[in-house]
Amino acid sequence: MICGIVLSGGASSRMGQPKALLPLGSTTMLERLVKLFNLFCEQTIVVTGAHHSQILNALPQLAPQLLYNEKHTNGMFSSLRKGLAATTADTILISPIDFASVDQSSIACLFDTPSQTIVKPRFDGQSGHPILIRQPAIDALRKAEATSNAKVVLSQFPATYIDVNDPGVADDCDTPQDYARLLLRWQARS
Repeated sequence: MICGIVLSGGASSRMGQPKALLPLGSTTMLERLVKLFNLFCEQTIVVTGAHHSQILNALPQLAPQLLYNEKHTNGMFSSLRKGLAATTADTILISPIDFASVDQSSIACLFDTPSQTIVKPRFDGQSGHPILIRQPAIDALRKAEATSNAKVVLSQFPATYIDVNDPGVADDCDTPQDYARLLLRWQARS
């Protein structure tokens, strides 16, 4: 089974508003990423936190997929752990909400490597998201201390990088300036 985990628990303090609810084309960043993940995953979980009520009120149709992380102030790894605890999947597709402009084809190519433990997209030499993770890396994440860091835990496993022609995999969206740049790229390709 393949499970998608979208991490949307942060406070979006640098953005000044919930990133999940920012418009991207005719939808929101969260709706777009969930729709993409649903194309590849039997289950998609959205782990929320600081803006859970706002997301639930704005996007009630996603309620069955929303999972509130009461420890969201402990950081992104706490949200990842919450998502992992809610699934028994042996393959996980993970992305923070920041990377909602990723192309569908960039996600599809991650699945072309069935025997690799960790598969990451890369644009112009920069590693990005979403990341595909299989066993035994999933177990390592589940067993890691709550104060761990996913990057550190996953560094013990070899990663395969797939080069893609998609700036969306590396287009981290943390500030209003990042969002403006993302929108310009989005409009240019629409």
